[in-house]
Amino acid sequence: SLKRHFHTHRHTCVKQEYLPIIFLMTMSLKPYIEILVSGDRHLTADETFDAFSLILSESSTNQCQIASLLTLLRARRETPQEIAGMVRAMNAACHAVKFNEEKKLLDIVGTGGDGADTINISTASVVLAAACGCTVAKAGNRSVSSCCGSADVLEALGVQVDLSPTQVVECVDACNIAFLFAPINHPAMKAVAPIRKQLGVRTCFNILGPLTNAAAAQRAVIGVFHEELLELMAETLKEVGRVDHAVIIHGVGLDEISPLGPATIVEIKNTAPAGEKKTYITKSYKFDPLTINIPRCAVEDLKGGDPSTNAKEFEKVLEGGDYTANAKKDAIVLNAGVGCYVYGATESIEEGCALARRTLVEGKAEELLRKWKKISGEISVRG
Repeated sequence: SLKRHFHTHRHTCVKQEYLPIIFLMTMSLKPYIEILVSGDRHLTADETFDAFSLILSESSTNQCQIASLLTLLRARRETPQEIAGMVRAMNAACHAVKFNEEKKLLDIVGTGGDGADTINISTASVVLAAACGCTVAKAGNRSVSSCCGSADVLEALGVQVDLSPTQVVECVDACNIAFLFAPINHPAMKAVAPIRKQLGVRTCFNILGPLTNAAAAQRAVIGVFHEELLELMAETLKEVGRVDHAVIIHGVGLDEISPLGPATIVEIKNTAPAGEKKTYITKSYKFDPLTINIPRCAVEDLKGGDPSTNAKEFEKVLEGGDYTANAKKDAIVLNAGVGCYVYGATESIEEGCALARRTLVEGKAEELLRKWKKISGEISVRG
């Protein structure tokens, strides 16, 4: 097994170049492809760990074999064990952001794929959550399926997105928030990008992003556009065992909670004492924004556009002062409120949303955004 060649825990990612070159050259994805073609069983977590370690190793892996494996996994419907093995392989290959074990971190992130081209709801909501007192390590990338990705809008706002792992730590320490830019933290993904593009269909890589936060954020709000991903994501997170408290959300027409309608939520929470193997309780429920007096809206009310347009909308939704009914602000409050609950800043989603609204009105979110721009820029210049 390739597993023995990796030493990996929360803060250590040993790069693949430590694998013996001859070993890699003789490896092939063929055994895994044959298992899936036979149809007798799925792959084990160890097998997908080995297969994806090879895919991410920058060795001369056959591109045709990679495409075949990805397609077969999708056709057979990936299991939580299969995805967990892939997550571990990506964590082993990543350039990790190393915080102290005690540092509690939050990420609010979505799988994308809803095609709605809304404003950057999850990205704006992490700024509000950070202003509420949560410490945020927001993972993201440039646009894949939308007009404007999280990195695109932050760049347009003047936030420095391409910080190194040590600079990310410095940024979080200074302003309670930082951005984890995928190409920096997961450089091995670059080799897979052309294959994914040529395939043109959803593969497991579409859902790996939200599961592979390079800072190992223990608190997570993960939005999924496809309802069947709710259980898959929850079971995978439990299998990997890095998070302490997470919610996976399927919204109405979006990959996040919004005023469009009730959201379906799967929540997992670790109940084991610190230092012991994680034991999770799981519950599923609906949450309707109407219960906290957030009115319904149409998807058009949440529409964004290119990075320049979304940057202007981003600043507008984070403006302090009187809170007038506004679907975009409501969406940010909902997502930040769920984030505050998962982080442990409040005891319920309802209380989280109330905290988020108060924080927004007080002007703390726009103040934090200004601080983030300034500090990330200063850190980048210093190098």
